[in-house]
Amino acid sequence: MNPGLLVAALLAEPGLCGPVTPLASPDPAAAAPYVEVAEAEQAAGDTETALIAWREVLRRDPRNARARAALKKLCRDDSVAEAEAEAAAASLLSGLSLLERGEDAAAAAAFHEALAEPELQDTASFFLGVLALREGRADDAGTFFDAAVASPDEGLARRAGELRLRAAREGRVSLTARLGGEYDSNVDLAPDGTRRQGGSADGVSTVLAELSVRPWGQRGPYARVSGNYRGHLSFSSFDLAGAGGTLGWAHVGPALQGTVEYGLDYLALGGAPYLLAHRLRGAARVPVGPVVMEGSAAVRREDFLVTAFDGYSGWRGTTRLDAEWSPTESLTLSAGWSGGVLRAYDLALGFFEHGPRTGLSLDLRPGLRVLGEVGYSLRGYQNFDNPLGARREDGYLDASAVLEWDVAMHWSMQASVGWRGASSNVPELAYGRFTGGLALVWSRGVF
Repeated sequence: MNPGLLVAALLAEPGLCGPVTPLASPDPAAAAPYVEVAEAEQAAGDTETALIAWREVLRRDPRNARARAALKKLCRDDSVAEAEAEAAAASLLSGLSLLERGEDAAAAAAFHEALAEPELQDTASFFLGVLALREGRADDAGTFFDAAVASPDEGLARRAGELRLRAAREGRVSLTARLGGEYDSNVDLAPDGTRRQGGSADGVSTVLAELSVRPWGQRGPYARVSGNYRGHLSFSSFDLAGAGGTLGWAHVGPALQGTVEYGLDYLALGGAPYLLAHRLRGAARVPVGPVVMEGSAAVRREDFLVTAFDGYSGWRGTTRLDAEWSPTESLTLSAGWSGGVLRAYDLALGFFEHGPRTGLSLDLRPGLRVLGEVGYSLRGYQNFDNPLGARREDGYLDASAVLEWDVAMHWSMQASVGWRGASSNVPELAYGRFTGGLALVWSRGVF
């Protein structure tokens, strides 16, 4: 029969499960072709077309028992399916509300209920992945994100792909290794960044390994241990080897996120003990309207173990406040202010500094992003330096950029450049320093 007749029939009736208006002159024989279509479409699972055809049967043959029974069954099934779809949509909305309030367990239950509706499975899977990642269940998170990646919503699929990669690299226990090389135009700098005589440009190799443990995922206690090495091609006396550890606590709330941590660092310079440092740091992040405010403060006790630098031993404090704004999904801009203070044993080396910072993060495409930052610090020293015959006032212009490329599930490449331009009221202390390098990074969640 002509499919156009079914379309016309659909337009003629206000609802597929509403009352059927018989034709003025019933014609059971004319209903036969519609019976064939109705049975075929019902067997094929096309409920809507089957309903239209059965209604046309009843319009021509109001006493047709098969049509009445089929229409009753299909409408009952359709009503149940519609009710289930509405319930799943309500569960999804409830889950989002619970997630915003930080009620993760209840949100997860609601998202699982939403999985019953096929059209909501990708969205519900995405948020179940977010919750699993937050709890440190990286394998479960990866499974949920795999389902969300297939979403017809391009934005959701792209974000799910990014978090799928993150899930593969994180977990309750994770490992990171970094191997790189760089060029440094000025390797001979004192601990405060002051240029010292005898330095020169050199090639540098870098190695880093880190173990991170988060028993309860992104919330609660965490620990890190790391080791690093920085070797120079020509000036081996400036080779640095270090090890460190961190113990901390993280809070992830509906709005406020924060961390507080203690760390211990050790460095050896040229194979000899160089620095032992204790550090305490706190940071917080909270949305305020369209921007996200992030602040941090740290204090560090530094003991230099080399006679040439023991005057720098003392207390160093830093603080920073930034505002982030994302005008698009792929671009984040930031601006802020940072400050620092050093109270050293040699009073002439102590200083206070502060200045503005601005940065950006841009996703060029999935798996490829660029990060950049520019800042300026004005540093004033607290005491007159007799050997220099002046009380120093320095300025530092810093700029850096990093290109990150996720080449595989656990591998990424990094290309970086950096510049520091130092000015001073003591001309011989002005300098410039350029660095540029490449690195290969491997990260994997092992549990």
